[in-house]
Amino acid sequence: MDTHQCDQAAYLCMLWHRLAAQHIALGCACAMSGVTVTLEDFEHDIADHFLARSEREGMTEVVDFLLLRGPLAVQPQPVRDILQRLSDGETSSAVSDWLLPRMSRTLQSYAELHGPALAAPLLGGSKAWRGAYRGDV
Repeated sequence: MDTHQCDQAAYLCMLWHRLAAQHIALGCACAMSGVTVTLEDFEHDIADHFLARSEREGMTEVVDFLLLRGPLAVQPQPVRDILQRLSDGETSSAVSDWLLPRMSRTLQSYAELHGPALAAPLLGGSKAWRGAYRGDV
């Protein structure tokens, strides 16, 4: 795994951390019922998607990498773990070549639709956050 791939994985890891805790608007009155849904709530589904796809495409090295820490259902934060291991260079180029573009598309599309720009402040109140929402920095 080369330095560029590690850097890309580190960027995706940072993006995931920013997006994972955000509320997702589902077009329903979820706030009125006291239920809050975040991207992190879909973490196992996202990881399972990559597992199923790698199995369908016969990417056994990717499957082995994804299941290295046990079944996805018992991994506490599989997407965070996958991205961290990729950013630490703990895999082959074949695995990172397959996973990084797919994870990048998934996370970037969510960020474009629902998330703030990476430069958006995490603190500073709603006005500061709103000023940097969706790339308006």
